[in-house]
Amino acid sequence: ISRGKSMNKKFFVIQFFIGIIVALIAAVIMIDGSIFGENHAGIATILGIIGIGIIASSSIWTIKK
Repeated sequence: ISRGKSMNKKFFVIQFFIGIIVALIAAVIMIDGSIFGENHAGIATILGIIGIGIIASSSIWTIKK
């Protein structure tokens, strides 16, 4: 049982950091618009929402016990 919790914790931590990376990429796209050309706000908004959703679903706060 403890091995399953350990694997679960690692998965949630990895998921949390992937969410942070996606959200930061979205922020960079918003700041530096030359990556995708003139119309980049939509892509950055969607990536930001996905990143925040990944962070929220990672359940890392319940693992800290």
